[in-house]
Amino acid sequence: MEEELDSADPVTYQNAVKHPKLGPKWLEAVRKELHSLHLNYTWDYIRLEDVPSDVKPISSKWVFKTKQPSGGGIRYKARLVIRGFEQIPGVDFDETFAPVAKLSSLRMLLALAAIHDWEIDQMDVVTAFLNPEVDGDVYMAMPDGVEAPVGGPWVCKLRKSLYGLKQAPRLWYEHINNFLRSLGLLRSGYDPNVYISATGLIPLILLLYVDDILLFSESAKRVSELKKLLHAEYKMTDLGPIRQFLGLEIERDRKNRILYVHQSRYIQNVLATYGLSECNGDWTPQPTNNRLRKLEDTGKPLDENGKQKYQTIVGSLNWLIVTLGRPVNVGVTVILN
Repeated sequence: MEEELDSADPVTYQNAVKHPKLGPKWLEAVRKELHSLHLNYTWDYIRLEDVPSDVKPISSKWVFKTKQPSGGGIRYKARLVIRGFEQIPGVDFDETFAPVAKLSSLRMLLALAAIHDWEIDQMDVVTAFLNPEVDGDVYMAMPDGVEAPVGGPWVCKLRKSLYGLKQAPRLWYEHINNFLRSLGLLRSGYDPNVYISATGLIPLILLLYVDDILLFSESAKRVSELKKLLHAEYKMTDLGPIRQFLGLEIERDRKNRILYVHQSRYIQNVLATYGLSECNGDWTPQPTNNRLRKLEDTGKPLDENGKQKYQTIVGSLNWLIVTLGRPVNVGVTVILN
């Protein structure tokens, strides 16, 4: 029987590892994450008494996510995230800005790839933020699920960045930007996360979105060569020809040079999360002559939970608008729905 994807992921460590059905899977995901953190020498154990008196160690949390790749099956992923909102400016962080690829760049490159029948391969950097050294002294309280040495109490002094750390995206971007430029790739003046090969007659373009990488070229050999260089520097997952990117589902008809982009699975997950899976569908945009009816006003403002739910729903819908944007029309059929 095919495994079903839960509509909601656990929100705490205890909820995950004590889940009646999926507890062992979440526990295995936690162990994999901790093993990766250990291999990267992410932190040193420091006695609490050795932490400066004016510094409060930052807490952390586990984030759990089920993923359903287009090839089938379900992946259970656990990530340890530091609560960066507890950081103090000038004490444990300074600069934080890091650019991400523009979605207009992604749409343009997908269109060009469809026109010219380019290869589009995807790679993922495993625990990307663990590559650069952390700048400054950052102390973290002992996370759930971590067995500390005897003789504590202990805290973790970070050697490498963690997801959630305010400066982590900047440190990671500086690290991989320096590496890509050392390979002779030129950074685009329009989008600092688009890199273009400066050597060879056949163009090769790399698009970077945090720890997700897309490679575009008419030459499969050139794509393979760059993959080897990336594998030599970072621990990478080669995802092969693009199928999903930033929640976008991408299907190609290379014979007819048509590329389809949609977010059906994302929409279904949003509906399931908010109990709307059985709602009636409707065409969008709706006719301009539709008359909307205001629901009965209860006279009571939303409480904090209601406000958060409302904001999350609006944010989920806004992501659909931002990612899909308008249909791209550059001489090739690119269908966005």
